[in-house]
Amino acid sequence: MSEELREWSDDRLAEGLRARRGECVSELTQRYWPPIQRFCANYLCDHQLGEDVAQETFLRLADETPPPAGRVRPWLYRIARNRCLDLLRRQKISPTHNHPLRTGIDPAATRTGVSGVMRRDERDERVHRAIDGLPQEYREVLLLKYFEGMGREEIAVALELTPQAVKGRLARASDALQEALRGTSGSAG
Repeated sequence: MSEELREWSDDRLAEGLRARRGECVSELTQRYWPPIQRFCANYLCDHQLGEDVAQETFLRLADETPPPAGRVRPWLYRIARNRCLDLLRRQKISPTHNHPLRTGIDPAATRTGVSGVMRRDERDERVHRAIDGLPQEYREVLLLKYFEGMGREEIAVALELTPQAVKGRLARASDALQEALRGTSGSAG
């Protein structure tokens, strides 16, 4: 049966969730674990907490109202984001990066020698520090857009905003990030 589920679309798996089919939760977990775990780790700035919250996200899928057609991916991110926010409120903590932000890109595949790696590492560190300093509403929209590769419509569903509000928030977040990077450019080299 699990081989058959791998062939199912996300929408068909959502129908399975409505019918309370536990194997659909398992398939969605297998399909989306890496990006949801990465998102949670980046959102919380902590790899272990990210794993814990991602696990909680998937454990609670059966209790959530399944999404409408075409909305499974952003629905999962919305659940994960809400779990992250719950943890931050519960523990009264503010996320700060003690690890590099992670993307789905293999850095080894883009390396061009030691000096290229060093320059990229320095640049990445500047970007991470700049993102750290942004308000949470800007950080989350940047994470979804640039680290998770979501479009405006998906971000809107994940953050429970209108696409127009996402557009505005992305513009403000990009401006704030550019300003923060201008402020750190003197200390980078």
